[in-house]
Amino acid sequence: MQSYPIQIGYLGVGRYLPPNILTNAHLERMVETSDEWIVQRTGIHERRIMGEGESVLSMATAAAREALDRAGISANQITDVRVGVNTHLRWPSLATMVQNELGIDDGTASDISAGCSAYIFCVDSIYQKMMTEWLLEGKKSYALAIGVDGLSLITDWTDRQTCVLFGDGAGAAVIGPVESGGILATTTRAQGKYGDLLYLTPYIKPSLDDPEKMTFHTRTGTIEPLIYMEGRKVFPVAVRSMMAEIKTVIEKHNRISGESLTLDDIEYVIPHQANHRIVSAVAEGLKLPLEQVYSEGVVKYGNNSAASIPIGYVENIGKRPGALEVDVAFGAGFASGAILRRNPS
Repeated sequence: MQSYPIQIGYLGVGRYLPPNILTNAHLERMVETSDEWIVQRTGIHERRIMGEGESVLSMATAAAREALDRAGISANQITDVRVGVNTHLRWPSLATMVQNELGIDDGTASDISAGCSAYIFCVDSIYQKMMTEWLLEGKKSYALAIGVDGLSLITDWTDRQTCVLFGDGAGAAVIGPVESGGILATTTRAQGKYGDLLYLTPYIKPSLDDPEKMTFHTRTGTIEPLIYMEGRKVFPVAVRSMMAEIKTVIEKHNRISGESLTLDDIEYVIPHQANHRIVSAVAEGLKLPLEQVYSEGVVKYGNNSAASIPIGYVENIGKRPGALEVDVAFGAGFASGAILRRNPS
């Protein structure tokens, strides 16, 4: 059995959830919906929404600081900041802004937009880079992987099909050398052919309505982009994609390590918290009881996009020592991915 002379994993995790809670009862007063309708279709009871003075930057920075505190790592030991985000509609990158807020003087920093899978893409990027630098150069380093989204900024609050789903939040992990446990394998992919099922409408269409007056046409009559989703068509593709990614990451680890792990060896799964029906379908596909699949996040926080998996980490700190776990997500563009990892002993 082959084994690496090094282990890379999580040293500390953190999260930030806005204190402002949007309940189903509140949504009943905003759109034509009901608590029963929302819970039956999504499993969501409430979600967190940014208030005055909060932003995707403040949430990402707060989650990162908590992760650094738990890891016992100073910000200036971080050499790489990767932020999975889909609602930072400006530049410079959010990662460089977080880097500045934390007082990190130098290093790599970049954003990754991969829908709700963006956090997994961040971990994959960091893990591959760290493994290469350690094996080829003997370089040991620390990095921050952050998932954050402020979906309240791009939600159409008159569309009952989508406005009941989304919430704001951030989660982060410090990644570096570990003595036990660690990341065993990662995998990512994208299926752009499904791009028209879930997307953010553009600010403007490519052409002008009136080149003399310089006016533009948009779907909503404003320049604000909004989420568009065909939920019924997304559902089967999402479940198939997540199941495929779990199998792929196990097979990848087996090829590298010489082990013969199977789905039966997985003790816990943290899936993207899209809605309770998707989470339950993944549990059923894995033949796992729901108590072995993280689902509390979608009930309490709704769909936090790139933040949902690292938010789930915080709720599972210290549980299941030595357990073999999988994180899995899918998102717009149908970007999807998975992380196979073992908890510290």
